[in-house]
Amino acid sequence: MKYIELENPRGTIYIREDKLPELAKVDTVVLDCDGVLLDVRYAYNVAIAETTQIIIKAWTGTEIPFELFDSELNFAYKRTGGFNNDWSHAYAVIMRILAELPEEKLAELNKLAEESLKYDSPKERFDYISGKVKASIKIDGLYEKLLDFANQLDATGIEKVDQLLLPKVGVNIKKALKFRGEVGESIVSTLFEEMFLGEELFTETFGFKPSFQRREKGIVEADEVVIKPETLDELEKLFGGPRFGIASGSMENTARHALGDIKDRFPDGCQYWHDVVERDEKRLGENNLHKPNPYPLLKAAETYISEAVLYIGDTMADYLTAENAGEGYLFVGVYGSIHCGEDARDSFIDLCCDVVAPTVNEIPIILRYARGETQ
Repeated sequence: MKYIELENPRGTIYIREDKLPELAKVDTVVLDCDGVLLDVRYAYNVAIAETTQIIIKAWTGTEIPFELFDSELNFAYKRTGGFNNDWSHAYAVIMRILAELPEEKLAELNKLAEESLKYDSPKERFDYISGKVKASIKIDGLYEKLLDFANQLDATGIEKVDQLLLPKVGVNIKKALKFRGEVGESIVSTLFEEMFLGEELFTETFGFKPSFQRREKGIVEADEVVIKPETLDELEKLFGGPRFGIASGSMENTARHALGDIKDRFPDGCQYWHDVVERDEKRLGENNLHKPNPYPLLKAAETYISEAVLYIGDTMADYLTAENAGEGYLFVGVYGSIHCGEDARDSFIDLCCDVVAPTVNEIPIILRYARGETQ
């Protein structure tokens, strides 16, 4: 596969030579949020680490060191294509660590987990189990085990996690965590979002106050905006208007807080966030419409009658989403604002992605090049 390489101050752009005619036809762009519009490397690493630390400490007495959660481990889970949602990433790590418990301790924990199911509240289930099981999980070698586990996973994500771990860890622990539940139902997602958003933004987003954590400022405050207003200006010039949308696993209100006025540049009907897809699932009576299902991408582009749509993402799940969307959808993998950027770049090239670029801000350059134009 031959790539044209364009040097850029932010890094090299790679364009598949055979895709230039299709790229020249692009008249709509859809973007992922985290890792594309926003640099969330620090924030999500901290949120996954702290969610895991709190649950493992409360349920086993073992303190998991923060240093365990580095960029390489994060990338190992992301590159499987099955962990577009960071709640699922945290769940996978928690379950794998619990699998290190001795059999008798897991039996104790499962019994408590089963008894906790009488409570609907995630905080009440968490508290019922907490502090009753004391076990020492060996930290030495744990990082390597988590990394090896990531290498056993695939694009099915949680399905594969459960297939590998439920026979050992036990189904009642999963039920107590209620992972498939939303915020306010699941221990993992509720705790994660309380820490990530902080008290005020959490209450504004979900309509009820935090129960696990009362933080004035959430981890989200560390997010940095990557996309520049002039990038959207350039795209509007190229397309003759704001022909762009969002297909993201992020919560809409969280993104609004982090993106500010940038979010308003995207037409409302073309923004498909986690909670928007959840509402559609309930309305349609469907399950699993989240990425890598192409549903959010197809819906974000639906308003426009497009000759070709360009989807910009930063993970394997985003790549699979574009692939699943079928003919007329092209993919750009960005590597400059994510964990292990060079490894991500190489992975995208190995997958023969249509375009690989440092950031979303190179998209106008790429489209002008494909059209034979100069800026």
